[in-house]
Amino acid sequence: MWTVILSLLAFHLSVVSSLPLGISYQNPSPLPILTLPYGSYRAATYHPASDIYIFRNIRYAAPPVGNLRWAKPAPPQPESTLQDGSYGHKCVQSAISGMNLVGPGNNFPAGAAVNQFLGGIPIPLFQGGDEDCLFLDVYVPAKALKNPSLKLPVVVWIYGGAYVFGSKDTLQPELPFYDGSGMMSKGDMIFVAMNYRLGAYGWLAGTTMERDGLPNAGLWDQRAALQWVRDYIHLLGGDPTKVTAMGESAGAGSILHHLVGEGGTLDPLFSKAVLQSPAFQPMWDRAGTVQATFETFAQLAGCPDKTLACLRGADGAALARANKLLGERQTPGTMAVGPTADGSLIRQLPQVELRMGNVWKGLDGAILSHTADESGLFVSGAIQTDAQFSTFLDAIFPNYTRAAGVTGKVEAFYPGLAKSNKYKTESARVSAFLRESCFTCSIRYLTTALGEPKVWSMQYSVFPGIHGSDLLPTFYSPLAADVSSLVSMLMVPALGMFVSGISAALQSYFASFITTGDPNTRRAIWNLPPAISWSHPSCPEGEQASRGVLDVGNWGFGTVSDDQNLRAPCDFWADFAAAVTILGGYVPPGVEVPPPQGFAADVSAGVDVSRNYKGGNR
Repeated sequence: MWTVILSLLAFHLSVVSSLPLGISYQNPSPLPILTLPYGSYRAATYHPASDIYIFRNIRYAAPPVGNLRWAKPAPPQPESTLQDGSYGHKCVQSAISGMNLVGPGNNFPAGAAVNQFLGGIPIPLFQGGDEDCLFLDVYVPAKALKNPSLKLPVVVWIYGGAYVFGSKDTLQPELPFYDGSGMMSKGDMIFVAMNYRLGAYGWLAGTTMERDGLPNAGLWDQRAALQWVRDYIHLLGGDPTKVTAMGESAGAGSILHHLVGEGGTLDPLFSKAVLQSPAFQPMWDRAGTVQATFETFAQLAGCPDKTLACLRGADGAALARANKLLGERQTPGTMAVGPTADGSLIRQLPQVELRMGNVWKGLDGAILSHTADESGLFVSGAIQTDAQFSTFLDAIFPNYTRAAGVTGKVEAFYPGLAKSNKYKTESARVSAFLRESCFTCSIRYLTTALGEPKVWSMQYSVFPGIHGSDLLPTFYSPLAADVSSLVSMLMVPALGMFVSGISAALQSYFASFITTGDPNTRRAIWNLPPAISWSHPSCPEGEQASRGVLDVGNWGFGTVSDDQNLRAPCDFWADFAAAVTILGGYVPPGVEVPPPQGFAADVSAGVDVSRNYKGGNR
């Protein structure tokens, strides 16, 4: 049998290798064909209005099934049949628990009940998908195919979705997410969008995974796609040395983790970055709660022995059901999985790495942004009292932090309504806690680690200013490549009346940064509203808010001091992360984590701070 398989493989290789690498044409179709070492892909579409070819569903890795589950992405197998982009799946999806869908009404018990009801309604966005999903799309200006020597800069989009849902072409063809044509209209570039494994498939971690599998498989998928760009984008007229990684929410949080890969020494495979609302819930306890999540998933998937071997041999439907149940059983407002310190790719919590300056020094620059209300969408209406807030914290932090008194400091820093008038409602308290621990402080840490001269900071305040609301102007285009339905033709122009001016300016900043390294060089000055000069941020010692932050408001652009990202809470969370790392024994051997201010009395002296570093309790 193996002889037959090897013969077929050799035949496929001979067919593929007989074709010249790069772009060719095959009559009668006018669409170009990209030939790679493992297969050929015809462009799926050409759009005359934007003069862009779109290559869809190029496979960048083998299907991650069977023994390739929770393993590094393997090279694609050779394909002798010409691919036309029609085959390609999004990755398996699931919903997040506890989203706030009723806004301020979440502050009241009735509103909380309605919110929980709405959160239980099935939404197609959170359903479906397939394990065979490691594909990418490439948007290429026609002139780059005609003249590959142009060597255009490249932007690689990494989508968000709380690490459990999303895809490279979310909501297409009805809406232009994530269609690169709008941004490409503001500057000559190639746009790439990838899929990566989600939920338990991409983010299971813990001691078993560290020993037998691959924690953070989603990050490794992203690296494989970025490696594909480095290896092959020149065939499409792109410059592999001028790659910008761009992402929102979980996508931006992923980029942050790439920048601290192996303590900031691993080349992230991009030279610039745009991080919109970088988001992740820190996974604090590799050997404890993270390992427990792995074991829960294994049991839900029908693997009572809790082994990776069983999971790799499990039925696909059983895994999908377990992935869904894992999220549904999670405490509302918390995440079961996400990027996790694993003692290898991600040595320790990124807050600690960035505080120590352990970041990729080869980055040429970064745009870092957040919305005016990052956390409101994630405030669970189930938390209405101080006691419920305490229970909520217990679901997030490991037991040893409560025993050491560290969790109590969180409750003191975010005082309850019975002890202080700092917050008007319990939801406001939860919102501040989530905003600073999971969203905005990452921007401050990155700014300090990279250096202010390499950073441009932005706040998106256009109403309603909630998390994700900056995506529409980022991708809006009246010439969007795949807007084809009647609904879209009616909606997009209507939306355009409100966002086209803001979008044109915002996209010009991004395009200028991608193509020149500076968002000001080619900004849309003659625009309504005009794109103003954007300076680097600064936060002088002794001040709380960063100055020089670009504010995108309802009526245009201005400069503000960022009161959503203050020094004191970010210092608190950096110290908290250091204390939890030391207490848990997760400090990399030979590394000295700076003593966490305010937590010194809670961190025992003489304890082996690296006892659980390699493989947790093993």
